[in-house]
Amino acid sequence: MESNTHEPESVGIQKPAQSDPHTEIKEHLAKFLLALIQAFLRTGYYTADHPQSKSAKEGLYEDFQNLLDNKYELTFLVSHVPGGEKILIEGMLPEPQELRSIMLQGMADMYTPKFATFLKRKDLISLTLKAAMSWSEFNNFVDLMGEPTFADTLEKSDKERFSQALRERGIFNISYIFNEELLAGERDIPWRSQVALSRLRKDFKMIPLYQDLDEIGMKKVRRQIIQDVVRPMQSAEIIYPILANSDLAETEEFKETEIDKEMIASLSEELLLQVSRMFFKETISQGTSDLNQEKSTRLAKQIALSLNRKEIKGREKILEEYYKYELIPIHELPEAIQRKIKKRREVDKFLRNTDFYLKSFDKIEDPQKYARFARSLKNILPELIRKDRYEEIQKIIAHMDRHSSEKEDLARQAEQILDEIESGKILGALKARFMSGQKETCLAIAPIFVALGDRAIPHLLSFLKGSNDQFVLKCTCENLLEIDPSHIHVILEAVNDKEAGTESTIRIIRALGDMPSDSFIQALAPSLQPYLNHKNPRVREEALWAYYRVMGERGEGLYLAFLSDVDIAVQKTAIQCLSRMKSETALHKFLEILKDLGDAPLEKGQQLVPTLFSALAFYGNLERPGEGLLEDFLLDTLESQVSLGPLKFLKKKRSVLSEGAVAAICETLGKIGTDKSRPVLEKFEKQDNMIWRNKAAEALKEMDRRAGISEH
Repeated sequence: MESNTHEPESVGIQKPAQSDPHTEIKEHLAKFLLALIQAFLRTGYYTADHPQSKSAKEGLYEDFQNLLDNKYELTFLVSHVPGGEKILIEGMLPEPQELRSIMLQGMADMYTPKFATFLKRKDLISLTLKAAMSWSEFNNFVDLMGEPTFADTLEKSDKERFSQALRERGIFNISYIFNEELLAGERDIPWRSQVALSRLRKDFKMIPLYQDLDEIGMKKVRRQIIQDVVRPMQSAEIIYPILANSDLAETEEFKETEIDKEMIASLSEELLLQVSRMFFKETISQGTSDLNQEKSTRLAKQIALSLNRKEIKGREKILEEYYKYELIPIHELPEAIQRKIKKRREVDKFLRNTDFYLKSFDKIEDPQKYARFARSLKNILPELIRKDRYEEIQKIIAHMDRHSSEKEDLARQAEQILDEIESGKILGALKARFMSGQKETCLAIAPIFVALGDRAIPHLLSFLKGSNDQFVLKCTCENLLEIDPSHIHVILEAVNDKEAGTESTIRIIRALGDMPSDSFIQALAPSLQPYLNHKNPRVREEALWAYYRVMGERGEGLYLAFLSDVDIAVQKTAIQCLSRMKSETALHKFLEILKDLGDAPLEKGQQLVPTLFSALAFYGNLERPGEGLLEDFLLDTLESQVSLGPLKFLKKKRSVLSEGAVAAICETLGKIGTDKSRPVLEKFEKQDNMIWRNKAAEALKEMDRRAGISEH
């Protein structure tokens, strides 16, 4: 005989982790489930009026009501898994809970198999208790479940007796599904969706048996059934298959279209968005939907209508996609989306006939008509930005700018529209894209700033102060100088801004050096002079390089002077400037330094010498009167510094040549050397030193390329 129904509170209850936000409700749920299962099993031994039977049910209904406070129902689901059955609990927590995980292991091991067998003998796969159950209804239900005459309801006749007994004893606030009632076995849909469809169909068919209702009352009950079925399911992967297969749940009184409508209306905002996306994915994106066109169109309209009514955030993109694929007509969209679509149509029409529109714009003489036309062009600019049609934007602004200066009667209207463009969201959107630093985008937007002229100056200056992107700064400087070359002084004011910092100064000077030199040489070259004497060597370095980009060979004397700068990095920049212009004076100095490597300070040999060897490549294989080719000089240097014997390894004779210097010689030989350099490079290619080996290999490939030999 079983022990007393009500165990101490700690018995049979799985203690959840302290961090679990649902700890309290899980404890109450575990306590109730243990008592309910014990009551089901125990009442089978006694008649309903026996003291033990009464004891098993004592306080159970009150626990049930307390547990379902602010809840609607408690559902048991029997899921068949390899090795047996798994019992799930739904309705109490956001996610289904496995019965075994709620209870302590010992009690779970004892009662879960018993309860699974109990439900299996009744052939039940779903059993739902509703919070609306009365005390007598609940107790009658517990008694009925435990009666020996209903221990097994595997046969159809037994199931009918069970259902009849429920009706006779006034037990209405439950829902149950026998295994044989599971729908959609032939369709590829989730098991949980099958259970939901089965419950919908069965509960719909049971309504006339339980209640004498008019049509309005019937609809209310059906709506409640749908809400009860949908409520515990928070996944579009479960809900969508129910919608897609709702034909299985329809009855004579409640058709598929009504089921779909009520289901969609019952979804939460977040779940509706999820289902909307999944519907689009299944019906359009993947192109594998089993839905017919009529059902697809109907669902799309119902989803769109629900999205519209609830004004759900994030609905716009979904609805636009529905419209794009002709799932819903434009008049069923929200007004804001309708306006957006109509605007896009206008833009597409403009893009197909841009020249025609702009020529028509040029011909307008009436100020009021001009203002309307100009404003319509302004209104399509955001959509042109979205489409990255910057050339058309530039044309529109250029036409307005020309009208403001050439058409006296229309100047005021043109100026007003241009001012609105400059001060509003349109230019803000262009600035954001320009600041992204993407090369193609910057180059495409730059002419728009030029077309705006002086109106663009404050915005361009904000880029100088706010951008760390080198290409953005370069484009900004070019724009400022193209609008007016005198703006070089504005740029230099940004350089001199004490709050800007050294890094900002360097970036702007570098941007000036990267610009085409011919356009702004007269304004830029003198302006760089103060920065060539800057106390910060990094500023001097960037200013020197910018000066070279502007002045080229005309700055030779300055570059030669910087060979004596106290900073190695500045000296290297001077070497690069001189070698690129192939200065003979500088070459003589370079060779003098390289010939006297043994006397050079070690630091200079490590830092400056590789740069000098690399610089020789710009001169080509020059022949020096009485001294031979540069190639010979490089080979002689290697010969004097490292052993080039027959062994597979090289041994330095002295430590004058750094690893980097040898690598630089190899690289230069690759650019200017002839076949006489090949044996030396081939030996370096076999060395253990990875840097030498790689540089020699690259040099040989470069020699092959120069000789016209293709590497395959």
